[in-house]
Amino acid sequence: MTTIESFDPASLEARTDPWEFYRWLRDEHPIYYIEKYDMWFISRFEDIWITMADTTLPLYGREVTHMRTSQLLVTNNGNVPPNRVAQLPGFPNVDSPDQGALRGLVNQPFRPGSVRKLEDWFRDMVRSELPDVLAQGYFNLTEALGRWSTRTMCRIAGIDESMGPRVRELVNDASDQTGDPTREFDATGMGELYGLLVSTVAGRRAAGADGSLPFIDKAIKTGFQGREMTDVEITNQLMTPLVGGVETVPKVTAHGLWELAVHPDQLAAVRSDLASNASKAFEEAARFCGPAQSFHRTVTERVEVLGQVLEPGQRVGFLTASAGRDPRVFTDPDEFRWDRPIERTLAFGQGDHFCMGTHLARMEGRIMIEEFLAAVSDYEIDEANARRTKSTFQQGWDYLPVTIKSYRDADGVEQRPAGRTPVQGNDNEDQR
Repeated sequence: MTTIESFDPASLEARTDPWEFYRWLRDEHPIYYIEKYDMWFISRFEDIWITMADTTLPLYGREVTHMRTSQLLVTNNGNVPPNRVAQLPGFPNVDSPDQGALRGLVNQPFRPGSVRKLEDWFRDMVRSELPDVLAQGYFNLTEALGRWSTRTMCRIAGIDESMGPRVRELVNDASDQTGDPTREFDATGMGELYGLLVSTVAGRRAAGADGSLPFIDKAIKTGFQGREMTDVEITNQLMTPLVGGVETVPKVTAHGLWELAVHPDQLAAVRSDLASNASKAFEEAARFCGPAQSFHRTVTERVEVLGQVLEPGQRVGFLTASAGRDPRVFTDPDEFRWDRPIERTLAFGQGDHFCMGTHLARMEGRIMIEEFLAAVSDYEIDEANARRTKSTFQQGWDYLPVTIKSYRDADGVEQRPAGRTPVQGNDNEDQR
């Protein structure tokens, strides 16, 4: 790469290969200002860890997680946007402490006890369906893993499981800016998903919301600030966890299995005790392969952060993907090491916006790695035909074709599928 002189998260260069830009930022500009966006970006792990968690800083509790180019270009011109809590948008866009109250209405399915109750069901689903998937010989690994995370979210949200493939398609299409940094969310597709959730909420309300579906029922029964919430207001709270639960874990897990495939010694080490090692491998995959690049907040009053004066209305971008590769915290951070000691992680956010789905994600990722490696004796990622999302927010591998060379079927018999001809691909311009 030529000498870096500036950083723009919407540029094709940064969306294609952000890692050199992140290295430059960490080393030379740990807090970096982009005038046309009136926005600051923080790139080092320790700075992000402390700043995101510091509730005394005058930064909005609200957060815009999917800042597209159009959002970046519309600045606040020194004005602090009003708190929209009266309109009840999704909880990430509401100030604390209201944000916490709204999260509490929908987070019960993601608590440790609830996740433990799902674990046997999830493992049985993966184990029973995996042989038929592997028998294809050649398939998109991200999509195959995504069917299980999507079905789980459909179960949590009360959506018919037959809608799973369409739900996943809508979620993933919305986040892709490949080749076009100005491409925004697919309003039609996301509108379809939104409408599906609204109708689901309405159905639960009509059925009495008996508490058997806490993701929706608690909000119907409890309401907010002493009043009943509308179906639309409840749906606003459901969208973020639904979308996050569908798209993130499959991308992290599939990429992690790719890293293991190209590091045979690490793959052998993980296989030596899958029950103990799969969770460690997923934790490293979350650090190394996490698709989310950054999270954003808005300055509410003049404040000094990392030696710079931030003005009201300016936004701050926390480059968590950069933090995961910070050599000040992780030794040889650009190397995948399945058993890397990870004492702290920003892979699931930090502070008020720590991901409510962390326990579910870790359970799903651990089991998918464990069951895949228990069943598959030999596999190879078709790197030449892999395709990765290139957006200001997501950098995950949407299409990661895998060839299964040897696997055990449902009866434990070793099988060698013939494999299939790749059905799509690209020019392999992406680098892991």
